[in-house]
Amino acid sequence: MDKQIETPLYQVYYKYHGVIKKIQVKDESKNISGSIKDRPARMIIEDAYQKRLINQDTTICEVTSGNMGIALATIAKDYGNKVIICMPKFMSQERKENLNHLGVKLILTKSFEEAFKIADELAIKHGVFLTKQFENPNNAKAYIAFCKELEKKTNEFPAVIAGVGTGGTINGIGHYLKEKYQTKVYALEPLQTLILSTGISHGHHRIEGLSDGFVPDLYPKDIVDQIISVDDNDAICMAQKLKKELGLNVGISSGANFIGAVMSGVDGMITVFPDDDTKYYSTDLMNFNLNSKLVNEIAVSYTHLRAHETSL
Repeated sequence: MDKQIETPLYQVYYKYHGVIKKIQVKDESKNISGSIKDRPARMIIEDAYQKRLINQDTTICEVTSGNMGIALATIAKDYGNKVIICMPKFMSQERKENLNHLGVKLILTKSFEEAFKIADELAIKHGVFLTKQFENPNNAKAYIAFCKELEKKTNEFPAVIAGVGTGGTINGIGHYLKEKYQTKVYALEPLQTLILSTGISHGHHRIEGLSDGFVPDLYPKDIVDQIISVDDNDAICMAQKLKKELGLNVGISSGANFIGAVMSGVDGMITVFPDDDTKYYSTDLMNFNLNSKLVNEIAVSYTHLRAHETSL
């Protein structure tokens, strides 16, 4: 069984309002399944085997916006387990096709609420194993390895920002870095929903994988120092800019994390690029007629692993 691979760290420089600062970005699109969800998917499955909760005859089931389902299906192949994925039908076509190509049983639903209901029924009636990424503590524990990789490549830990879907990423990274380095923790949400700020979803947004209509159990409210709200149009335009100007093929949530890091004003902010752009070809990420005043005001440059003099 292959172990978790180490993903690269980029030092991305930006110029905003005449000031040059740096963002430290862990590129999680380089994981085997193409996203950050490799980490919790692998830990959840391995833990379930170690505790004898599952065996090769067990069918694994999860509710997901896409990436976790793809990661579970990829890793489950190593063990020989069948996978059922319950996913809202409004997720991108590429996510659906990817899951179908991986051989999972894909159940498309009208909403996340319906997806959870179907998954629970499958567990009761057919004995499938629910990985429960939105509440499984292994989702957060998986990011200890992420932090240890980070420590090999930087000695700067002023703050971290990440979008909140399941809450696992900001929970695991936030607890580790705050306890060890007193790192400030910033949670990111789409401006169109404001669910972390208000506890109620205020509408639809285009940042797949974030703010799925509820505040997840894993969201670490007690350690979050500040919530930053990012407009989904700005997130899309930022992802487009990172690809056009730096050659970084990232998804919409990566653009959101980058914008959030800029809005924080913290020099040396740590964040992640959760996945690449291959799951977004049918979304507005490919709409190059969009425009963002905020993104237009940000100039970017980057180098891999180490700082350098920038020409910004």
